[in-house]
Amino acid sequence: MSPLIVGGRTLFGALSSQPTGITTSSGSEYYDTTQNKLYVYDGSAWGYVSTTAANFGGTEATHWWKNEGIYSSSTWTAARGNENFAASGTLTYTASDSRFNNLKSIGNTGNDYAYMSADSGTNGTFWNGGTDKFSFIMVIDKVQHNSGTSYGDGCFIQQRAGAADMSWSIDLVGDHTWGGSYGEKFGYIAPPGSYPQKGILLCRCGISGADLKIEWWPAGGSTWSQRGSTQQGLPSGVNNSFDAINIFNFTSATGTTHRFSGAYAEIAYFKDVYISDTVRDAWKTYLVDKFNF
Repeated sequence: MSPLIVGGRTLFGALSSQPTGITTSSGSEYYDTTQNKLYVYDGSAWGYVSTTAANFGGTEATHWWKNEGIYSSSTWTAARGNENFAASGTLTYTASDSRFNNLKSIGNTGNDYAYMSADSGTNGTFWNGGTDKFSFIMVIDKVQHNSGTSYGDGCFIQQRAGAADMSWSIDLVGDHTWGGSYGEKFGYIAPPGSYPQKGILLCRCGISGADLKIEWWPAGGSTWSQRGSTQQGLPSGVNNSFDAINIFNFTSATGTTHRFSGAYAEIAYFKDVYISDTVRDAWKTYLVDKFNF
């Protein structure tokens, strides 16, 4: 049967692959019999319709920056928690990123000092240091490593008192605490293969750093892998006055080798929550489905 044209949209019916050689308009659709998914054309690319993603409630997250809230290279509006990310420096907004199922992303590959910060201006808004637990989960594509073989890059940063000193970053390949007198817990962990590395990054941290874990679900993967061994305790001197979460880099960074090079598509944070494996896997299912991992 020939495709139907309804209100300017092309309804292709069931196909084994994306239609080619035919002019389509926004809202056109087909059912992919190979992947058993419904795809819709947004004017530039095909993306599948996810009922799992649409119905997910954001289990236990206290702060949630959904992909839908990325509006530009300078603004990422929170869906939960009322703390938006705002950029300092030049970042890159992609409205339809093929790495993330043709959904939006925000990235950085060349600006050493650019960062985004969800900054409340109030100490303890996100983390009270040694007296709180925390967890985060994020969808990333890390395209290169910048901190050598000693530290992780500035992928997720517990930002302290508006300054780099004593702030703590956690990355796919370990962690970094800014300032020579503060020790890292993981240091550097070799990447799980060559770059780029795309997938779901998870960290869980108990009170006073108990049972600190970094975990990774690669795009197209079938299981979580733990990055390095489980750690106990926080980095030395890192225990209070945290008022912001940063991505890409530290606030007031003076070095040029600690930025995160790559892109983000979604982030959830869990203040004073050490999420269970059940909650972790509910988020994994939602994110794998949404971003076609």
